[in-house]
Amino acid sequence: MIRPLQLVGLCLLQVSFYCFAENGYTTPNSSGARKITLAEFLNKVAAANLDYAAQRYNVSIAKAQIVAAEVSPNPTVSFSYLADVSVQNQPYIYTGGISQTIEMGGKRGSRIAVARRNYLTVAATLEDFFRTLRGTAAGAFIDAITDRMIVEQKRSSYEALDKLATTNQKRFEAGDIDEVDANQTRVDALQSRDDLHSSESDEATATVALAQLMGIAGAETPTPVGNLRFRMRNFNLKTVLAGAMQKRPDVIAARHSLEAAQASVRLARANRYPDVTVGLSLVHTTRSKNPINPSPTFDAANLSVSVPLPLFNSLRGEYESAVQSALQSATSLKSIMLKAEVDVRQSYKRYELANARLGQYQGGALELADKVLQAKLVSYQKGAATLLDVLTAQKAENDVHLAYINALTERAKALVALEQATAIWDLEDGQE
Repeated sequence: MIRPLQLVGLCLLQVSFYCFAENGYTTPNSSGARKITLAEFLNKVAAANLDYAAQRYNVSIAKAQIVAAEVSPNPTVSFSYLADVSVQNQPYIYTGGISQTIEMGGKRGSRIAVARRNYLTVAATLEDFFRTLRGTAAGAFIDAITDRMIVEQKRSSYEALDKLATTNQKRFEAGDIDEVDANQTRVDALQSRDDLHSSESDEATATVALAQLMGIAGAETPTPVGNLRFRMRNFNLKTVLAGAMQKRPDVIAARHSLEAAQASVRLARANRYPDVTVGLSLVHTTRSKNPINPSPTFDAANLSVSVPLPLFNSLRGEYESAVQSALQSATSLKSIMLKAEVDVRQSYKRYELANARLGQYQGGALELADKVLQAKLVSYQKGAATLLDVLTAQKAENDVHLAYINALTERAKALVALEQATAIWDLEDGQE
């Protein structure tokens, strides 16, 4: 016969086991913590992440280099004075002139083209940096949500075991069960509590990591909100692969890098043309009183054109280096495109398998585990099942729910990886 105390304890255990069913996975909010969704978190990362802020300076530097490339050589002004130090009544000569180097071969235009292509490369590289950062931040947010869900599941499991241990202790004192059953239940409850504390430590670590990504020192640790139930997406591999080749910033950066290398080849070719320096000077000569060769005061103008002879430095090495760099950039572009294709294919397959795995749990695994546990509880109440049967069923039910959380996490991360690989980003907050 089941005693009233035994029946109450078992009912409490049964209610506790089912208080965290599939629809009950939530992310509780600490009383003093600020709630934040995935979209809000990513916006804060984009606005304040320190690594991203440091990378943005590269764009400003590249833009300034365009201005520097547009600068032409400055003119040169010269002045000279020739005095008679022999005291022979020779004339004094004053000379003032200006000269200007004229760049030949289209050097200035080629130099500007290189700077502009470099600017586009840096801008695309910055966008790719943010693409990677956004994926990393989304993964960290998912980890924080996952750890919180695991904590809730393990807390539910611990509370159920603790209530069962308390009930069995009273049953032992009443002489209804052996001491070994009461002790075994308490040992399992203590182990469950230790596991819970370990998960709480992981949750705290994952949550604090979000503050670092937001780039605010001493910021209040946010409370991530979500349940990882992202909307099911149907992707066409051929479509997303073609789109990735056109939109992925790392591929775009590689294309601009190749264009910059080709522009450098044109600049190196232009540098082999010698520049022409044109000069104009005015000479004023004073009157000479030398009795042998007197001369009146007179002025003269001098126009000069000078061209260096490329006998020892034809800049052939610079040109060959630029050609090889262009070939290297072309090969790098092919390599990056191949890596992007592989990345898309792998992420696509990962997402497909993650969806299939999650579907197994959503298709009845959770309900079956709950039914098995319920049946064991009923049998235990009737004396047809042992305590070991109940503990085994409880562990199996807990493992199934943890596996479901793991499947949710994997599907969410696979979706992030696929959208990151295809340069698509339309994730909602994952709160179906």
